[in-house]
Amino acid sequence: MNAMQKNDIKQHSAIKNGAIKGDVSSSEVTMKGAVRSDALPVEPFDAVDASIGRRVVIAEAQLIYDAIFLNEMRIDFLIEDTPLVSIVIVSLNARYILALTLWRLAAQQRLAGVSFEVIIVDNASAAETHALLDYIDGSTIIRQSTNVGFGPACNEGAAQARGRFILFLNPDVDLMPGAMRAMAQTFTDQDHVGIVGARLVFPGGILQEAGANFQADAQVTHPYLRGVPDPFTPEASFTREVGYVSGAVLMIEGALFKALGGFDNAYAPAYFEDTDLCVRCHQAGRRVIYQARATAIHFENATSVKRADVEVLLDRNRALFLDRHRNWLFEQGPRPIGFAIRDHEPWGLRVLFVDDTVPHLDMGAGYPRANHIVNTMAQLGYRVTLYPVYRADAEQAQRYRDIDQRVEILASEEREGIAKIIGERSDYFDVLWVSRPHNIGLVIQIFRDSGLSLRDFVKSRIIFDSEALFASRAFVTDMVLGGSGIAADLARHAISEIQHYAVADQVVCVSDAEARLLASYSHVNATVLGHAMALPEVAAPPFSERSGFLFIGALSQDGQPNVDSLDWFFDAVWPRLRLLMPDATLHIVGTIGPAIRARYTRPGVWVMGRVTEAEPFFDAARVCIAPTRFAAGIPHKVHEAVRQGIPSFVTPILAEQIGWEEGVGYVSCDWLDPDAFAEGLVRLHETASLWNSVQAAGLMRISSECAPEAYRERLRRICEASTFS
Repeated sequence: MNAMQKNDIKQHSAIKNGAIKGDVSSSEVTMKGAVRSDALPVEPFDAVDASIGRRVVIAEAQLIYDAIFLNEMRIDFLIEDTPLVSIVIVSLNARYILALTLWRLAAQQRLAGVSFEVIIVDNASAAETHALLDYIDGSTIIRQSTNVGFGPACNEGAAQARGRFILFLNPDVDLMPGAMRAMAQTFTDQDHVGIVGARLVFPGGILQEAGANFQADAQVTHPYLRGVPDPFTPEASFTREVGYVSGAVLMIEGALFKALGGFDNAYAPAYFEDTDLCVRCHQAGRRVIYQARATAIHFENATSVKRADVEVLLDRNRALFLDRHRNWLFEQGPRPIGFAIRDHEPWGLRVLFVDDTVPHLDMGAGYPRANHIVNTMAQLGYRVTLYPVYRADAEQAQRYRDIDQRVEILASEEREGIAKIIGERSDYFDVLWVSRPHNIGLVIQIFRDSGLSLRDFVKSRIIFDSEALFASRAFVTDMVLGGSGIAADLARHAISEIQHYAVADQVVCVSDAEARLLASYSHVNATVLGHAMALPEVAAPPFSERSGFLFIGALSQDGQPNVDSLDWFFDAVWPRLRLLMPDATLHIVGTIGPAIRARYTRPGVWVMGRVTEAEPFFDAARVCIAPTRFAAGIPHKVHEAVRQGIPSFVTPILAEQIGWEEGVGYVSCDWLDPDAFAEGLVRLHETASLWNSVQAAGLMRISSECAPEAYRERLRRICEASTFS
């Protein structure tokens, strides 16, 4: 924890403008520029000191307030008959900042993503604030005759709420687009959720809070990452269960709020009532979630107050909070300490997953399989930290485009990143999962350099994922391109590749064929983990509604199996195919390099590149082609095509890797006979009976072998074998 976090931590929850008018200055440490370049969208992010940011906001707020009255403008909210969310805002003499908050909330109502109503509870403000309230339409306004405090005012506002969810919002908060929807979706996306909070950022960009937890010290409450100058830091960018969230932006199910009796009035006028509510939520068997997709600028302390008065209230209410909850907090089992303070759930399995890059479904090369593993781990409730050794998408939205939001994705720092994890996160991870032989070797070497063994770092399980026996790919490549291969070289390279596998508790491979190869060269505890696929809910279009061919796969650089396969296909097969089917078309979908795109562009060929949704292409084409000449592992693209109801035409090497009989989801033909390959493509494309038979058999096999339920159970047993029999 840095100095700014320690100094600011006393302000564990935001100054409640609805209870006290005031400005509690932070430690006012200027922190600029110290960011990871690959975590940023375009250019380095320069954070501005929170005090400066607040002054800028106050100036803007005064201008907005003035403009409303000068120009006779009204803040008008859309009236919703059945709002999903009821926003409750408590104010006290915060006319400038309240004007800014309400103006932006109304102006961005269509960007909220959900329907909402606004309930404003004014705690006996002066005339200037009342004048502003007179300029607001479409909201419920409750005017108190006295200042009853933050919690009691919130309770009165909640009593008027019509939405399923209540969002308590401070009058100095600017919600980013979609934040409200992200919070509401959390209740349906995860089980037993009771309260959801947001990522809070100071104006100017310094992080204010990314969830919070408790420790048995004088401070008790610990906001996570307060004072970090990079709001895009990976540690703040994943969703997780926490001890509590700030009442500045707190969403709770209305029925639960009522069942819990609302905020406890004993904490009035302010402080610890939000923390107390979160603890009572936990005690009721419901979870408190930090939702990283919900970001809010919290101006915090944008008016003025005496610091001494705040300290008195903090000390009093902290003592009250501890008196009520000390036993539950610190005497009911393990509580997070050290680095684990960011998590609330003490029993969740913590997994460090190491791979080359963030594994996306559109990348090929085994990454779709890694994507399934990581996401299934998150679905099982594991706390997954993904370390992409060499590359991560620059923008967070791209990193998480198909990765579960509960997965922490670290920045890519190669060797230095692994060394940093070893130094900063000792005694944290239960399971280490390392994918691909070169990463396995790298991790072991870095641990040796650190004077540690993997057993010193991991509490439970070490799992090495071979992904594929790459020595066999090299051997086949030599056979294809060079015309010969030496068995002794294959054995030597294979033994070198798997030399570290004995260190692992479990070695995972992708198919029975790969498991047999591993057994040929080493005695390891190997198990097969392929792909998890559920059949689409909507039946695929029939034969008569389809036409043309489809290729799915990454084509980023020369030398890759996919690029080699299409180079051969266009040279040897495409001219023959066009002679037999002059109107034949081929769509190519997947990441593709510019030079490769240029040479594949020709009549009848549509090079689409990476697409957001591949389903329309699967539904439109009649045959998926996979003319692979050398590869290792198991072809995810063939599995996916079969799942989508489109038969594949493959080479024998892929047929062997799939391990299914001929005619089950695919038809195969040796690439050494281009004429037969072209004729086979035409036959599968034009023969309805053959096409229907191959499709039906493939769907049946996917249903029996790739069922997500069985996959999850297999993965659970791999990760938890030392704990569960």
